Amino acid sequence: MRNDFSAAAAEDALRRLDALKLALAEEQSRERIQAAVVLLAAGDPDKLDYNAGLAEADWRDVLVFSGLGDDDWATRLDNELGPPDSPNPLR
Repeated sequence: MRNDFSAAAAEDALRRLDALKLALAEEQSRERIQAAVVLLAAGDPDKLDYNAGLAEADWRDVLVFSGLGDDDWATRLDNELGPPDSPNPLR
C-alpha cells in the first residue's frame, strides 16, 4: 500500500482501515475486507474512503467487487500483494 499512496495518504489510509466498523463480519477475515478496500482504491484516497464506507454498509460488496469474494481469495490476494513471507509491508 505504501507504494500506491503518498506517505501522508498511506498513514491516513491505515487509520481509516483500522477504524472500519464492519457489522456482522465476525466470521470473516478483517484482513481480507481491508485488502479488498485497498485493491478497489487503486492508490486513490477518495476511492479508499468511498470503498471503506461501502464495506461498512455491506462488506460483502467490496469482497465481490475486488475479486476476493470467492473461495480462492487467498490466492488472489497473494497474486496482488505477494505471498505472506514476501517483504510487502501489508504482509
